[in-house]
Amino acid sequence: MKSTLSPLRYDSSEAAEDAIYDALARGDLEALMALWSDEEDSVCIHPSGPRLLGLDAIRQSWALILSQGNLVVDRSKIQIIAAGTLAVHNLIETIHVVEAGRARAFQMACTNVYMHGSRGWRMVLHHAAAVQQDTNQSIDDRPNARVLH
Repeated sequence: MKSTLSPLRYDSSEAAEDAIYDALARGDLEALMALWSDEEDSVCIHPSGPRLLGLDAIRQSWALILSQGNLVVDRSKIQIIAAGTLAVHNLIETIHVVEAGRARAFQMACTNVYMHGSRGWRMVLHHAAAVQQDTNQSIDDRPNARVLH
């Protein structure tokens, strides 16, 4: 799919994040990758996936994901920590998928990190992991749960 967005300069990490989720919903790989930092040490970790380092590996992973269709994601419980040229967004993603004619939703705990540079705010890290349905449950509420760290 040809990108409908020009490489814009985003003046806030929130605006850059909105554009990223818009690109995912449209299945626009070029617009999505234009929102990543040019830094080769950028990192992307998809749920249950390997740690991807560098823009080539990140592009390949998103190309595979988007080849299966647009990614409709609702965001909630957004928390932002920002200082200077770095912003950390922690949120819950609800990903809507249609498989074999059935609509399903999956929740992911997600951390997106943005850095401000000459092109405005750009993503340098995306890390998503599956979460239990009750995202407010404490570790003490899960009997026999093993905590790794």
